[in-house]
Amino acid sequence: MGSTRLPGKALVDIGGMSMLARVVRRVQRAQTIDRVVVATTIGAADDAIVAECAELGVSVSRGSAEDVLDRYYQAAITHQAQVIVRVTSDCPLIDSAVIDIVVQAFQQVRPAFASNTLERCYPRGLDLEVFSFAALEQAWSKATEPYQRTHVTPFIYQHPE
Repeated sequence: MGSTRLPGKALVDIGGMSMLARVVRRVQRAQTIDRVVVATTIGAADDAIVAECAELGVSVSRGSAEDVLDRYYQAAITHQAQVIVRVTSDCPLIDSAVIDIVVQAFQQVRPAFASNTLERCYPRGLDLEVFSFAALEQAWSKATEPYQRTHVTPFIYQHPE
């Protein structure tokens, strides 16, 4: 909800549904996804996100607005996730088939991290990242720079090993 360029972006109406609802519904169509969890902040403005998630019947995990890495880590612990598929809430055209392709590649090879963004192979808006809980935990415990915590995966990008 705190977007500076488009305040309230996640709940903007797009053809009768919020952007968040469109993202959630598209992610739910992926065959490789067990559960959708929306990781939002504890800020009062994001109470509207929580209400929308209740309407959509999806889980919510709330955490720091500044430490997004911690927010993801806490959500993964709470929901006992061993593999995390990261999709941002401002990609209303995310494609479930693309999600399945990236997750299946991750499951076959079993790297710590897989993405279709490091080497752009799909148009913007179809971006996703898949990573193991172990990779997330390592990033969470070792990331010290502010930019490594205000985003989820910079530490992983910087440490491909």
